[in-house]
Amino acid sequence: MGRDGKYVVAYDVADDAEREKVAKILQGFGDRVQKSVFECRLTVAMRHRLAARLENLELATGGVLLYRINDRSRTIAIGDCPGYVDEEPFAHVL
Repeated sequence: MGRDGKYVVAYDVADDAEREKVAKILQGFGDRVQKSVFECRLTVAMRHRLAARLENLELATGGVLLYRINDRSRTIAIGDCPGYVDEEPFAHVL
């Protein structure tokens, strides 16, 4: 298995049909943390596959950004953030 990395993927797509296609693809690669934001752990091959699938959509009404997160980065959650549990007094999110 290739080296993997943590990514935050955010999209802003105006057209409902395009937006649904983007979300459906991303659901196969990671976890939704907000309506248009996913967290993904991707190998290099998976990242290339994800990028190719998104590029094949030929989005006309918006775009998608992939942000690589350093594994040493701390995650901080403020407020109600379902799915995040922390051993410390604070929750963590990307």
